[in-house]
Amino acid sequence: MAYEALKRLQDAEAGADEVVREAEARARSIVQDARASAKMIVENAAAEAAAEATASAKAQEAEARAAAARIAERAAAGCRDLEIQARARMAEAVDLVVERIVTASGNR
Repeated sequence: MAYEALKRLQDAEAGADEVVREAEARARSIVQDARASAKMIVENAAAEAAAEATASAKAQEAEARAAAARIAERAAAGCRDLEIQARARMAEAVDLVVERIVTASGNR
C-alpha cells in the first residue's frame, strides 16, 4: 500500500511537473505574441504619425502658398494704384521740373 501511495505521489509530481512545463511554454508563447503585437502596434502608430505629419506639412505649405499669393496680389494692386497716381500727376511734375529749370537758368 505504501508503495502504491508513493507511486501515485510520483505520478502526481510528474503530472504536476508536466503541467508546469506546459504552463511555462504557454506563458512564453503568450509573451512572445504580446511582444509581436506590441511591435506591430508601435510600427503602425509610427507610420500613421508619419503620414499625419506629412499631410499636415502639405496642408500648411498649401496654406502658406495661398497666403503668399494673396500678399503678392495686394502688393501688385498697390503698385498699380501708385502707378495710376503717378501717371495722373505726370503733367504736374513735368511742369514743376520745367519751371525750376527755367527759373534756375533765369529765363523766366
